[in-house]
Amino acid sequence: MVGAAANPRNRVDEDDDVAVTVRNLGSGSSGNAVLISSPVGTVAVDCGVGARALALGLRAAGTALADLDAVLLTHEHADHVRSLPAALAVGVPIVCTAGTAGAASLPSQQWQPIARRGEAVVAGLLVRAIPVAHDAAEPCGYVVSAEGVRVVVVTDLGSPSDELAEHLADADLIVVEANHDEMMLRNGPYPERLKQRVLSASGHLSNADCGLLLARALSSRGRLRTIWLAHLSTTNNRPGLAQRAVVGALAARGASHIVEPLVRHGHHQVWHSSGAGSTSRQLAFDLSD
Repeated sequence: MVGAAANPRNRVDEDDDVAVTVRNLGSGSSGNAVLISSPVGTVAVDCGVGARALALGLRAAGTALADLDAVLLTHEHADHVRSLPAALAVGVPIVCTAGTAGAASLPSQQWQPIARRGEAVVAGLLVRAIPVAHDAAEPCGYVVSAEGVRVVVVTDLGSPSDELAEHLADADLIVVEANHDEMMLRNGPYPERLKQRVLSASGHLSNADCGLLLARALSSRGRLRTIWLAHLSTTNNRPGLAQRAVVGALAARGASHIVEPLVRHGHHQVWHSSGAGSTSRQLAFDLSD
């Protein structure tokens, strides 16, 4: 249930060695989902991958769809809600804005409203919704906090903001969109109307703008962060291009952080707060994709 934790598995003592684990379950136009697990609760941000892929990813994390404390929906687009019927069928609470609930036709008894800039407690996890600029009903990103660890997920946004930069500045793990290389998009095969949608202030964030946002947010003297680059376009981007653009923007401000493109499919990219870091650095990225 959404609210104060009542289940013993959702309680930990203050002296416990609390670890937060984040697992990528899919990223891109084919489906987006991020699993955030801690001793006090487990939530998914979006459920846009197919039901089978979602089940496999959750199984790898030692859980199942019915065991989730909530799904936090960012917005109603298909690549973020593809497995929503499966989640509703097993009674998983849905947390989202009223605009998203209406656009996704959610049954009133199965969703918990959260205002943009509002907060909710989900089984011991503190969840805050961040306003983002995207062409959806009432889209948002999320800050999920547990025992001093902060994860920020913002995967669809057409333009950065000072408010968003402030949230990123306090994050331990940042999952942020680097959707396209602008020259690839402008010279690519998309129809002009679609190009303008992606490039608009309510479209998708480019590699360059992602890098500028992160460089503005993260101090060169701050602690080491992990940055996951999400929602990369297969047509208008390449993992290597996105990674180099962001690393370069950070370096220009004297900052150096772990920057990793997310793979579109699979569930093997995992980040741990307990000092182990991200196991996804051991994966071989196909930089041509």
